[in-house]
Amino acid sequence: MKRLFALCLAFALCAVPMTAWAAPAWPSGVTIQADGGIVMEAGTGTVLYGKNMDHPYYPASITKILTALIVIESCDLNEIVTFSHDAVYNVEEDSSSAGIDEGDQLTVRDCLYALLLASANESANALAEHVSGTREAFADLMNQRAASLGCTGSHFANPSGLNDENHYTTAHDMAKIAQAAIQNPTFVEICSSRTYRLPNMKRAPVEKYPDGFPIANHHKMWNRNDAAYYNGAFCGKTGYTSLAGNTLVTCAKRGDMTLIAVVLNGHLTHYTDTKAMLDFGFGNFQSLKISEFETTYTSLDNDMTIAGMTAKDTISLDLDEDSRIVIPKSAGFSDAVPHLSYTLDRNAPSNAIAQVNYTYGDQPVGRSYLLLGGVGGADGSGQAADGTGTDGGQAAGGSNGNSGSQAADGSNGNGSGLAADGSNANNAGPASDGSNGSNSGGQAADGSNGNGSNGGPSPDGSNANSASPASDCSNADSGSHGSGASGLIPPGGGGGKPGGGSPNTATSFKIPSNLATVLGIAASLAVITAIIVAVKLYVRRRQEAMALQRRQRRIQRLEDIGYSTAEFERIMEQYRSSTTSSYTPPGKRSRRKRFPFRRS
Repeated sequence: MKRLFALCLAFALCAVPMTAWAAPAWPSGVTIQADGGIVMEAGTGTVLYGKNMDHPYYPASITKILTALIVIESCDLNEIVTFSHDAVYNVEEDSSSAGIDEGDQLTVRDCLYALLLASANESANALAEHVSGTREAFADLMNQRAASLGCTGSHFANPSGLNDENHYTTAHDMAKIAQAAIQNPTFVEICSSRTYRLPNMKRAPVEKYPDGFPIANHHKMWNRNDAAYYNGAFCGKTGYTSLAGNTLVTCAKRGDMTLIAVVLNGHLTHYTDTKAMLDFGFGNFQSLKISEFETTYTSLDNDMTIAGMTAKDTISLDLDEDSRIVIPKSAGFSDAVPHLSYTLDRNAPSNAIAQVNYTYGDQPVGRSYLLLGGVGGADGSGQAADGTGTDGGQAAGGSNGNSGSQAADGSNGNGSGLAADGSNANNAGPASDGSNGSNSGGQAADGSNGNGSNGGPSPDGSNANSASPASDCSNADSGSHGSGASGLIPPGGGGGKPGGGSPNTATSFKIPSNLATVLGIAASLAVITAIIVAVKLYVRRRQEAMALQRRQRRIQRLEDIGYSTAEFERIMEQYRSSTTSSYTPPGKRSRRKRFPFRRS
């Protein structure tokens, strides 16, 4: 029975969830030759590896990622850009150019292709003048936009990245800028192109170039014919100056993970360094959907009041459906530690009452919102693309609600990141004159504006609730929104008004959340008890059956020799009586034991 009980106890312990003693160590083992570098997961902002990632370096032409993002958010792609003398000739000799001459007129779209594929410095200058009037004013806009994305170690002095002692950035900041840029489908479409043809250029007459002047992308990692080709790479930018050395930004996607690798001050090893970091990221980490693993929150049991509601109330909470964490492949979801916070950032949807931030050791690895079930927020989600809540990045549900970027005048609007589907709710991007309304943002693809606040074009070319600039880059009146600027839920609040947007499809559960654990333990004890009782009953019935079989065999033998059972019992009773009266047990004999070493 002891063995049986031990077996049952082991079964019960296996049935009850157990916490691992220690999580596997964060992977290491990658090295790069460049002075600075980083590989970051784009969906959560998790830094997988960094080398001097917060040290400032000269960025060179990877600066043009930020330039392109601001231009796309500020102008219609069909606007005409006229190239001034200063835009064409105020560049360093032998620097990158697309052959555009003074007086040439190209669309914003053409200029962006020249900027991102051919790294044309004259295109950067002309676009900056088109948006802000001067390169200096545009540089101010660049610094404001970078700050809105959470950049803390950067300062930009020009739109091209040419040498300037006041023009610098960090690997971490550039990863955040690239993270925001790849949320914009227009940026990805242009940046990932291999070739393009520029029309209507003086130096490329129609007679000689009837289809336009050809330009090609300088980035080698998505060119299948190049030795540097990398499977999954889709977007990025190259850079080089005498002061900056080789710089490179590369985005690659495999499965559920999109990685951003940045190399600063490389020494002709920028492609091999990038490959090493991307291989390290894809080979050692995994992305897990939080809603498929997380079901309970211990902190909710201890804190009985949540936004004015108590645990005795029937509260249905929805877990942000598309939010994820990134952890080592050798680890499990339970190795990530959740931290519940009732302080909501500006990206939180209106029906969020708390957010769960996950860490792995000291490393932030993702987050999710807790939403009031059945109440539609501004967009039904709201996860920041960088996982920090400072850059107004992608919403987990594909759109942004109250995302928190900074307006062009240095004040905070209600968001700046582009949603995964290309649309934004309450998003604040810069206007063409370098200023923003209270909720101003990017322009719709058709140049039209609504009354809300939006920071980027939607796939169909229109924006909902947009206060973006029209074709002349001016801003319409900014509109109001019902969710509030901060998204905080006051005590006794209930989470905001139901709003438009995609419905929340999430896993619901009821408080108290430890009920499942209690029921599991009770069920295990009940199973153990039932097993013990069943075994005892089985043993007793077997003993009774065996005794009955022995009795039947004895009766059969008696009948074989001519005795009945009653006669046999009487004979045995007489035998026991006579044996008991005459039998005297023998006395015990004393026996002395000899010590084995005693001498005789």
